Amino acid sequence: MSAQTGKNTLDRKMKVGTSSYLGYERGSSDASSKDPDVLYTEEILEKYDQERDLWSQKFIESNDFRNGKQWTKEQKNALEERGQAAIVINRMHPMIETAKAMLTAKRPQFRATARDDSDRKTAKIFSDLFQWVWEKSSSDMELKQCIDDYYVGGLGYMYVYQNPHADMGKGEIIMKSVHPLDVYVDPNSRDRYFRDAQHLMVAKLIPDSEALKIYPEFEDIILSSEEEKSDRYPTSNLNNSLDQVMMEDFDRSNDDQKYREYIERYTKFKTEMYHVFDTTNKYECMLTAKELDDYLEEPYFVLSGVNNETIVTDYNEVQRMMVTYEETDGVYHMMVNPETGQPQIMPGEEHEGSIPNSTVLMELNIKQKLYDEEKILANKILCDRIELMVCVGGKMLYRRILPISEYPIVPMANIHNRNPYPESDVRLYRPLQEYINKIRSLIIAHASTSTNTKLLLPRGSVNKKQLEMEWGRAGTAVIEFDAELGQPIVAGPVPLPNELYKNESEAKHDLEYGFGIYEIMQGGSDGAPSTYRGTVAIDEYGQRRMKSRQDDLESMLNELAKRAIPLIQQLYTQEKIIRMLEPSGTQKEYTVNQELYDNYGRLIEKVNDITVGTYDIKVVSGSTLPSNRFAQFDYYMELYKAGLIDQIELLKKTEVVDVEGVLKRHGQMTQLQQQVEAQQEEIKELKGDLQTADREAQHARKRVEIEKFKTQLKNIQNRSDKAGQLYEDRLKDKLKTMEKEIEQEMGQDDSEKQPAGDLLSQL
Repeated sequence: MSAQTGKNTLDRKMKVGTSSYLGYERGSSDASSKDPDVLYTEEILEKYDQERDLWSQKFIESNDFRNGKQWTKEQKNALEERGQAAIVINRMHPMIETAKAMLTAKRPQFRATARDDSDRKTAKIFSDLFQWVWEKSSSDMELKQCIDDYYVGGLGYMYVYQNPHADMGKGEIIMKSVHPLDVYVDPNSRDRYFRDAQHLMVAKLIPDSEALKIYPEFEDIILSSEEEKSDRYPTSNLNNSLDQVMMEDFDRSNDDQKYREYIERYTKFKTEMYHVFDTTNKYECMLTAKELDDYLEEPYFVLSGVNNETIVTDYNEVQRMMVTYEETDGVYHMMVNPETGQPQIMPGEEHEGSIPNSTVLMELNIKQKLYDEEKILANKILCDRIELMVCVGGKMLYRRILPISEYPIVPMANIHNRNPYPESDVRLYRPLQEYINKIRSLIIAHASTSTNTKLLLPRGSVNKKQLEMEWGRAGTAVIEFDAELGQPIVAGPVPLPNELYKNESEAKHDLEYGFGIYEIMQGGSDGAPSTYRGTVAIDEYGQRRMKSRQDDLESMLNELAKRAIPLIQQLYTQEKIIRMLEPSGTQKEYTVNQELYDNYGRLIEKVNDITVGTYDIKVVSGSTLPSNRFAQFDYYMELYKAGLIDQIELLKKTEVVDVEGVLKRHGQMTQLQQQVEAQQEEIKELKGDLQTADREAQHARKRVEIEKFKTQLKNIQNRSDKAGQLYEDRLKDKLKTMEKEIEQEMGQDDSEKQPAGDLLSQL
């Protein structure tokens, strides 16, 4: 079996860039009658549409209400008859916007963990890959829209899908929000994430120009399908106010574009799957019956040496060994390359000069043999799978089996009532908002009437209509009276009770309490502490009310990640470069599914292969929420002082963007400081040397003076010695003269004479 044959049998590693990759079953443009599955889909859609009609009506009303349409036509007419204005003090909108800003203050951080130890290296890359997909999809803004629908209508959706035509045919994974009114759910579902729903459907109108961009390979089916002029959105019973149109008008009568209704039906079904476990390398996977047959046809090698036997079943390893198998005819030995000193493979059995006991026999088989020997186990089990069928204008566009067990459309339910129609904050607290509007309208009407200018004139004394035109202005009233009957008593306006203002304030507080968004969190200054740090602390404490909303958000994102992993692994099979911008501003780059070839164009290895392995991805808890910067920084500062973290980790917890630049400049400053300190120490040493030199110089000068004094003393001594010697010589001469004179005078005998030396010594 050749390497190419083994590669072709691996259908579970499908190719990218064609519709066949995604497993499409194409519809037909020539069908004279509707496909039974299409009729079934349309029947289900009509049933689901009727069941949710009331909820969808409330959704639209809530959306209009949030956007300022908070008075009905009847209410406005009644107010106008009394001379009151329909005042709207919309407190819901800023609170929803504040909640969105808080829940999406930061980009969600995803962490992938490998279920197998061999996949740990790829898990880190998978985390970055998921983050990259999030950025490419502009999912931050899509998530904001999902949260908006969550507060307004009670239900927001995020959708993950494959776009095989993006990135020059390599495909892209897209995550975006879906309008809740486009989604139709099994009304019998009780699960928060619709895991128990039999069907989940998406229906919407798409113009041909846009549809042909999405489905270019189905142009013939699209253009031959039925057109649609009206949309399924129900209309609101709230009449437009202030010339605002909150929902799109779907009357396409004056539109040159042709619109068609596209229905995506997702159906969960049970299918037989095989849990495959390879005991030789601990590899496991889930395969269909067809995929199992192809898997068992894959080649593997048995490498037999002198003292051991190795079974190689890994697909990439087998492909690399195929090259050696073809070059050596299944037998090779090792020799030392004289130029490099490294061992190298040589065809045939070992001989003189070969590395001893290096002969290896390569036996090529298919995995069916391992299955027969029970070294590969395959257990049949029933698994959930999702079938997608897309219809357009009464025709089937295509159908395919998705590699996931749960629906790719993930809901974010607000107040879940164990049905597909949750309640929303806007609907729940709408009476409070209406009460505030009524009180404010009453206050303004009272202020207007209490400041009216009233003219009391005798009946018939003036032309009333002319006077009103000349004097007429806002708040002016002309009252006629019969002077013969006496002047009327005009009562002054009754002041509004203080309870009315108190009730408005309490209603405002109740509304804030219900949403968990207080005025200080919206930037208001009432009741704020005098210090900035105290204000931030109160704001942080107020966020504890958001914990339940945070749980709803993170749970939805975790479910979204679970569905995205198999779609990513199925789509991203070709080499792909991902570039990410770190918070520090540095760019990180990975190459996934990188294929390495030898000089002959043969595949050697696949680096960062994300198509294999099993992973779990979870969003880091609290990663999207704002944090108490002061408390966090103080905490990490204590850790830094204790030596538990370094400067880099400390700076990450600050708002410093260029962390690496700061550390580089800090290192340079530290180095310069060390140089200055070293120079200062050198100066100190030089000063000490100078002081020592001065002392030594002084000592030298003193030694010179002493030596000079000694020389002087010596000179004096010499002169003294010379003088003494001269005196002694003169004395000796004198003595000798005296001795001669004595001898001459006394004539004594020599024996009786005293020696001259003795006499001199006596003297």
